[in-house]
Amino acid sequence: MASKGYIASILNQLEANIKKALQPAFDHALDDFILGGATKAANFRWVKVSSTTHADANTEFSIVHGLGTIPTWIVPVVRLDDVNSQLVPLTVTKASDAMRIYLKSPSTGAAFTVFVEY
Repeated sequence: MASKGYIASILNQLEANIKKALQPAFDHALDDFILGGATKAANFRWVKVSSTTHADANTEFSIVHGLGTIPTWIVPVVRLDDVNSQLVPLTVTKASDAMRIYLKSPSTGAAFTVFVEY
């Protein structure tokens, strides 16, 4: 994410009236990044994916992410209004591809939610 200082240094090169019009837009965008509750994060290149770990501990399972491109990160999340929501330990078993993420976990049959960055 860009820093406010870097953006300000770029905007400082503009005429005062243009800078005055643009600065609030950048401040709003940088101050209001949220994940949100939808499948696609509100302000990030992230999509929410929920799954369950394999019934046998440390057995590879895969998640279809539906991005059509190779993701770079998964970020585990926990809903604070969902009692018993949990972080589940996940290990990458092989590199993701344009369709799936490959994981294993010592937890068996545990439901989890992650955001996948594309």
